[in-house]
Amino acid sequence: MILNKKFTLQGALNQDFALDISYSDTGNSNGTIIFCHGFKGFKDWGCWQIIADYFVENGFSFVKFNFSHNGMGLESSLDFDALEKFAANTLQKEKEDIASVERFLIDDVPIVLPIVNTEKIFIIGHSKGGVSALLYLTSHKTTIKKVCTWASPFDFYRSWNSKFIDKWKLEGVQYIKNARTNQMMPLNLEVLEDMETNKDSYSLVNAAAKLELPYLIIQGTNDPAVKMEEFNALKKHFTKAENHIINDANHVFGGSHPFLGLTLPIHTKELVEITKDFFYN
Repeated sequence: MILNKKFTLQGALNQDFALDISYSDTGNSNGTIIFCHGFKGFKDWGCWQIIADYFVENGFSFVKFNFSHNGMGLESSLDFDALEKFAANTLQKEKEDIASVERFLIDDVPIVLPIVNTEKIFIIGHSKGGVSALLYLTSHKTTIKKVCTWASPFDFYRSWNSKFIDKWKLEGVQYIKNARTNQMMPLNLEVLEDMETNKDSYSLVNAAAKLELPYLIIQGTNDPAVKMEEFNALKKHFTKAENHIINDANHVFGGSHPFLGLTLPIHTKELVEITKDFFYN
């Protein structure tokens, strides 16, 4: 039987965030997977829970969490009702949140949920979550064994052109439209200043020289948000990484929100099977 337990953790700036663990009542001998959502994403989006169940059925436990500054409050799992947090989110904050999750798995889960196997921990990052995961692994001491990115950009800030940045500096805030909710989601000037201050430490060129873990890059060829050029850049710099292309897959591999299906879309099915095999071996 697949079980799910919810927790509240503290992350960056001591802000609370929601986390849940899906696991089997018979144990999870293959280890535990941490899943990092992307920009304007959240842990309960679309078919992420069906994906979690898939991995549990294949011997893993699966950890989903909302980044502490992703724009969601603890009382809501679907709505962006804490936009003041979204406005102040940075890659540094997301790295701190991942550190909180890993500490929780190592220090607390063996006590509060001993059936979950935390001897082997893996991490998946979707989209911006892939950037945060790679930067975390190359700047922190970690027990994580392998990393896989799904539709990850090589440079998260690539679309912020000079016109966008000039207006940002002039007005002190910029806005990104959320196509699902039609919300104009704010980005405070501190996000830009953080990016400019930490340009070198946020560089995946630099991270590529530091990553020692096995790495799998997965990308769809019909992704409007992260083009194949981004995948090619990851492959070029992370020279030891394995890679897999899913023909015609979009940025969310056929998923949607809300997701009303009972089975995984065909591209998502390929995505999770390739990822599972990578973590198995």
